Amino acid sequence: MYRNTYVEINNSAIEHNAKLLSETFPHAYNIAVVKGNAYGHGYGIIPALVRGGMNAFAVSNLWEALEVRKYDTEHPVIILQPVPADYLRECAAYNISVCVNDRDTFEAIVESGFNLKLQFKVNCGMNRLGYRDGKALQEDVVKAQSSDRLSVEGIFSHFHTSGLTDTEYAANRKRFEEITAGIDLSKIPMVHIDKTQTILLHDTPTYCNGARFGISLYGFTSVYPYDKSLKGRLLQKRRDLRNKLNHVEPSHALKRYDLKTAFTLYSEVIQVNKIDAGEYAGYGLLHKADKPEYIAVIDTGYSDGIGRKRSNTNVCINGKKYPIVGEVGMGMCQVLVDETVKKHDKVTVLGSEISIRGIARALGTTTYETMTSVKSEIDRKYI
Repeated sequence: MYRNTYVEINNSAIEHNAKLLSETFPHAYNIAVVKGNAYGHGYGIIPALVRGGMNAFAVSNLWEALEVRKYDTEHPVIILQPVPADYLRECAAYNISVCVNDRDTFEAIVESGFNLKLQFKVNCGMNRLGYRDGKALQEDVVKAQSSDRLSVEGIFSHFHTSGLTDTEYAANRKRFEEITAGIDLSKIPMVHIDKTQTILLHDTPTYCNGARFGISLYGFTSVYPYDKSLKGRLLQKRRDLRNKLNHVEPSHALKRYDLKTAFTLYSEVIQVNKIDAGEYAGYGLLHKADKPEYIAVIDTGYSDGIGRKRSNTNVCINGKKYPIVGEVGMGMCQVLVDETVKKHDKVTVLGSEISIRGIARALGTTTYETMTSVKSEIDRKYI
């Protein structure tokens, strides 16, 4: 706000992705995961997700849930982590579904006295949140079903692998079935265990009627087929052989989907300096000019989520890529440019010509972290 650094979000791309996924993998509940400020995209994407066929939302905390409610008051909003008892009143007031991850959380919900929709979570092996004991889960579900204030809206889990090259996915699914064996899942309105990777790789179990679409809504997946080159075919054969030897459950053949990215971070040049050979740019004497150079100062830095590791990666100005040099500062960074770059030129920092996946690889991280690191204080502009 009040500066020319902003994130542009293409809502047509978001709607396209949601429509492709909801039509290719239809469920009674197509749940859009919009935690982490909607993976950095901001909650202005909610109407586009609904237009594309998403009919429920999943978030991490109450603040995120209330942000979703500013755009949508009709569809379920599920908080995937437990809510402190002090804030259950707001969940009831805004029709927000709360996570029940253990007996203590359930008892606090009962004692609160509020009318609440409950989503019971099962721990199938990731060992973060959820019931491990099927008897305790069954007792609490039955108690909630008999309450005139509580509604059992769903039962869910989150698996820690995709099952592409491991046996843990199948083991997790088996644990879910064992822990919920005492519950008639056909009488639970919403049952969901799948995330993007497992949606793409496996048939949805018959007892599930929902699935959570996360990174795919934003134009990415983490499972891709090998290409058709000789190397790609050999890698595929090696993986198939290894899976067979390790008794990995077969999965669907991988394919590429026409997913579109929607996120572009822009900034501007706020000054251009011509420096002489032997002079430095930025902190720490990290960049020394070996000849006369043009250094453009860009209005973004690590306080915006552009980490210090971005040094030596590129930005794009007027269709040409230039490297960030020296140390990224808190509110500014410096770029080695040429004489064509002028003050107030628009700079693509991330997205579009500057691949988000490519930057993530260069930083040794994921597309998830790369996008969510861009601070919510930076304006999101929707097109």
